[in-house]
Amino acid sequence: MEALLETENVLINNLEGYIEAQEHKLDYLKRKVKEYQTEHETAADDVSSYLLNPINAYLLTKRLTTDWRDVEQVMTLDVGTQFIQNVSSYRSVLKFPTDEDLAGAAFALIRIQDTYDMKAAELAGGIINGVQYSTEMNSEDCFEIGRQSYINSDFRHTIQWMNEAMNRLNNNSQLTRADLLEYLAFSTYKEGDVRLALDMTNELLELVPDHQRAIGNRNYYEKQLTSLNQKSVLRGDDGTDTVPQDKSLEFQHVSNPYNYDM
Repeated sequence: MEALLETENVLINNLEGYIEAQEHKLDYLKRKVKEYQTEHETAADDVSSYLLNPINAYLLTKRLTTDWRDVEQVMTLDVGTQFIQNVSSYRSVLKFPTDEDLAGAAFALIRIQDTYDMKAAELAGGIINGVQYSTEMNSEDCFEIGRQSYINSDFRHTIQWMNEAMNRLNNNSQLTRADLLEYLAFSTYKEGDVRLALDMTNELLELVPDHQRAIGNRNYYEKQLTSLNQKSVLRGDDGTDTVPQDKSLEFQHVSNPYNYDM
């Protein structure tokens, strides 16, 4: 893991260089637009007099030819290319984790959660067995643990971690409530609560009315509720062909369909 910290340090330095290059580019463009605006406002005060001045006429023409070509070149300059190439070259000398490493790290947390009978909120808060060990996770961190559980068909933990991701959504989150509802609804169905899965799917469709999978699943759930013992194939994402027996009558149906903590 020490090698991964060294990799992260190199990437941080590379990202800082990229940000600095972007800032230089933006600073140049800001200076140019200020120059253009200042000269343009001066001309607007008395257009005729301004244009009769041969120096002004020359400078206006220059601004819209060679000067503007320079601006265009800077605007189209891809300052990120070199830094992306740096990262590519780093991969041959630095240790980068794989997707399998990510899955293993997520499953290690799930094992700890089960061993100490912890809630997802505790682990997400950096707490293990009552001791604060690390910083808190954000919604994206919790989502990834839920996604890894989903890929592994562990729908119980999927629900727990997607709910925790939901609780941690804020204005800085890249995720949306709809992103989480998509996983929550199907996982809840797989855990046997068709009614709650339908509630979640209905909310998802309020947020994304043209969500095709949700439309299909809603129709399916509605049919399932009229025939609780019928088995069929659902257009889910886990790749299985069977669905469990409906257990929704064994659950106490929540009065608020948008409160999904289970």
